[in-house]
Amino acid sequence: MAEPAKVYAVADGPFKELTEQAVARLSGCERQKNEFDLDIRESYFFSQPHRAREIRSAQAISVSKPTDADTLQTGIAMELVDDFNTEVINSFMPQAEPWAERRPGMFIPPALRQQAKDAAAKQDPLIFDAIRASNLYEEFPKLGADVAIGTAAFSIDDLRPAENIVVQAIPLHEIEINVGPFGGIDDRFIVRHTKNRHVKALLGATYEKLDAECRREIEDAKKQDQVTIIRWGWWRLWDRLGDVVWQHVVMKDMKVVHAVELTGEGSCPMVVFRFNPSPEWAYGWGPLPKSLPDLRQIDDIQAKKIEHIDLTLAPPSTYPDDSGTAFDQGVEAGKMYPVRPGSEGAVKQLIEPGSMEPAIYEVDAIERALRHRFYVGMPEQRGKTPPTATQWLDEMQLAQRRFGTPGASFWKEGPAAIFLRFKFLLEKRGVIAPIEVNGKIVSLEPYNPAQRAAEQQEVAMAARYLSIVGPTWPEEFRLRVDGSATMQAIADKMRVGGLIKFRTDQEAGNIIEGIKALSEGRQQIRPSDPAAAGTL
Repeated sequence: MAEPAKVYAVADGPFKELTEQAVARLSGCERQKNEFDLDIRESYFFSQPHRAREIRSAQAISVSKPTDADTLQTGIAMELVDDFNTEVINSFMPQAEPWAERRPGMFIPPALRQQAKDAAAKQDPLIFDAIRASNLYEEFPKLGADVAIGTAAFSIDDLRPAENIVVQAIPLHEIEINVGPFGGIDDRFIVRHTKNRHVKALLGATYEKLDAECRREIEDAKKQDQVTIIRWGWWRLWDRLGDVVWQHVVMKDMKVVHAVELTGEGSCPMVVFRFNPSPEWAYGWGPLPKSLPDLRQIDDIQAKKIEHIDLTLAPPSTYPDDSGTAFDQGVEAGKMYPVRPGSEGAVKQLIEPGSMEPAIYEVDAIERALRHRFYVGMPEQRGKTPPTATQWLDEMQLAQRRFGTPGASFWKEGPAAIFLRFKFLLEKRGVIAPIEVNGKIVSLEPYNPAQRAAEQQEVAMAARYLSIVGPTWPEEFRLRVDGSATMQAIADKMRVGGLIKFRTDQEAGNIIEGIKALSEGRQQIRPSDPAAAGTL
């Protein structure tokens, strides 16, 4: 049974109303996490047994290794989590490719969309240069099992303006979130237990905005080893419909000591992303918690297999003795037990272990199902005949489609939000300028290149159509199809426009005129003409 969220007392101060609001929102976040407490703990046990199991942010985590870590009998979840994270990176955020781009939204007039698209095409490479220069890809592995559990978070901020943008992976223990009015993540808090000596470094410029009483308590030389809980909170101000506005608060313990409004798309530094979310819960339901019943079963079977091997290698035996032994408590491998004498065969093997084949087959079947559930199952050869190349590609495409459906919300809350956060910080630095159309700043929608598979299918169908229609009706085909525009459209769909360079209309016209002149000149000069023959 999940524990109820704590009821906190609110202290008086200049931010009393904001403190009351922040405390109420934090309490709702804690109630959401309590419902997933046991699932997350068990997920850690199977996938990262060395991690602290305390995920309630109000409680300090233990610095010692969990005592039950040595009882785990299987490591399949550890392997699957690493494979799943690799698949997520390669599918949604490949390091060597631009995995997001901005496109004009439906509210930009069609006549001005090309202007906005051209401006975005110049800025997007700069954004990806900043992303690659940051520590984003170094921090992603630190999320560990959190992505497979279904909920993870980054803090992305410009802590040192003269250096690269800083990304920090936020563990689930420090995350408190709740759903908003439209089913997405709204209230979000980072809760960190830290010693007083580290508070000033954590808060940065915000530290100077604390009141004198807070700073005096933190700077007390006798209290440097005492632990203070710092909470950073953000929630959307939905009454401000003209722009994206976040209320940001900094709390020392349960008291708001600093507050500010953040305006603009990408202004919130805490990016929370979920895999396979539901509308009523703040936490996603990823492949790891969905696999807990199977992981329990594998763990139990593996323990029985080890016991079976032990009994097979060193079976318990009996020997004659005046006393007798009751076996209702079981027997141990390699032990000898007394039995009453009565026959010369009293010294004998006590049990005959059965076959392990059913257990082996059962584990293999469960592991295949787990790999399928984690979206890392490769196409398998069924039967003796190897699959054809077409069958292999079809299965790979099916696997990508399965991954893309629950990953659609993940991409929007994760990679797209990360991209917009970097855009926002680069605009603050002055590296790029906000895109304006007719003097008005416009917001462009991030587009998911993971949809490229569907577009590639569209290109394949167009190529098939051209191969059928062109040879069948060649004259009408040349008359009706604009070759230049079609080539440009296909290049745009395949995203190779930056590599393939097309000549301008004027350059193409000059070449055509040159070919025409050369052709006419050759027609005028005939080998049968003696005068012309002498000039050849």
